[in-house]
Amino acid sequence: GWVVIQQRIDGSQSFNQNWDTYKSGFGIYYRNFWLGLEKMHQLTTSADYRLRFEILISGKWYSDEYDHFKINSELKKYSINVSGYCGDKADVLNYPTSNFFHNGMNFSTPDQDNDRTATNCASSHSSGNWFNGCAYQNVNGPYGS
Repeated sequence: GWVVIQQRIDGSQSFNQNWDTYKSGFGIYYRNFWLGLEKMHQLTTSADYRLRFEILISGKWYSDEYDHFKINSELKKYSINVSGYCGDKADVLNYPTSNFFHNGMNFSTPDQDNDRTATNCASSHSSGNWFNGCAYQNVNGPYGS
């Protein structure tokens, strides 16, 4: 089975949260929620996991998967590492333009800017994410954006 680490079904839960909230997790698990960076780190350190995105766009479901998925420790700013992509749309974490890839990036929130730009991508995109400069995907951005 799958462990759901993030789910959004409507805009009732804001994902514009601070570092501590993203670290511990938030929301209601059967509606809109984020599992928590520390739990993701503990899970992906204990075993080899796959990452799957399932996204509904204009009434059609798309999925993208990575064979290997790991979240590093808080000391490493919960950076993400993925490999082995296959899917319906595009490799959103390894976008070929260097400013927009997410793989290997540190997690950023509005109150903890860990991206590679002079501006705070998390603040300008109203979300936490593995920003680089700034984003090709923003699954935690304002709902429907």
